[in-house]
Amino acid sequence: MCPMGGTIEVGAVGLGAVVLFVRVAELRSFRGAADALGVPRSTVSRRIGELERALGTRLLQRTTRRVELTGAGKTYLRACSPALGTILEAGRALSTSSEETAGRLRVTAPVTFGEGLLGDVVAECLARHPQMSIELMLTDRLVELVDEKFDLGFRSGTLRDTSLVAHELGRAQLRCFAAREYLRDRGTPRAPRDLLRHDCILFAPMAPRGHWTFRSRGRTVEVPVRGRLVVNSIPLALDAAVRGLGIVRAPGALVAGGPAGKQLVEVLDTYAPPPRPAYAVHPSGGRVTPAARVFLEIAKRHLGRLAW
Repeated sequence: MCPMGGTIEVGAVGLGAVVLFVRVAELRSFRGAADALGVPRSTVSRRIGELERALGTRLLQRTTRRVELTGAGKTYLRACSPALGTILEAGRALSTSSEETAGRLRVTAPVTFGEGLLGDVVAECLARHPQMSIELMLTDRLVELVDEKFDLGFRSGTLRDTSLVAHELGRAQLRCFAAREYLRDRGTPRAPRDLLRHDCILFAPMAPRGHWTFRSRGRTVEVPVRGRLVVNSIPLALDAAVRGLGIVRAPGALVAGGPAGKQLVEVLDTYAPPPRPAYAVHPSGGRVTPAARVFLEIAKRHLGRLAW
């Protein structure tokens, strides 16, 4: 059964038409998809028309400037992308198993994730593959992988782009830490509301409203926090906590795997919020390079060792 509710024969339109549809959906352009795949624009339009007729519904809304997905198109893309990515990856695994992982690999990740967790991954990739070069761009904005020509990205939390193939790497949990000297002078908080009497080191991307979220008696609660230091760098926030400037909140894996883990004490551990999944993602319709696959496998191995 197809996602629209009708029955179609795969051979009626062929896998190639589905690949073309996914590429057009990613790029929002028939011309862009044709250029990316090296086929005439007329072929793209014709094959997608055949796919729409086979499904009995319109998948794409054409305008003079841009191509948009219809409701049915979004449903079909969400259903097709994971399966298509698996099929194409299986074929590429056979045809590219002996390819040299040469050339430039473009990777993007959130600043905190990249600074804290990807250094060892990058180092091992470059050491093992001397023909590979890596461009790692760290930013907290949501990067459009296809439009900005990135091979691989790292995300956390809920994934909104259903056209991406996602590989879950683990689940990170935000936890609270402080220096022993600070706790000796100011006391140890026993419940989230006790933070109202403490200096908190605020990491802006994770507390945009000045609130920290906790889990208490099966419910999510928000506690307003205050502090004299606001930063946008986890390493700076952890360094400030080591110096006794307040209580910091950070992903437990980053703290446990770094030097600050030996100098800080965890507090409010029984109130930690639910963990957030972390993913590596790549476009579903494009070619995943051998370099990207190598980087992903090394990342999975390194991150799998962490106490998420």
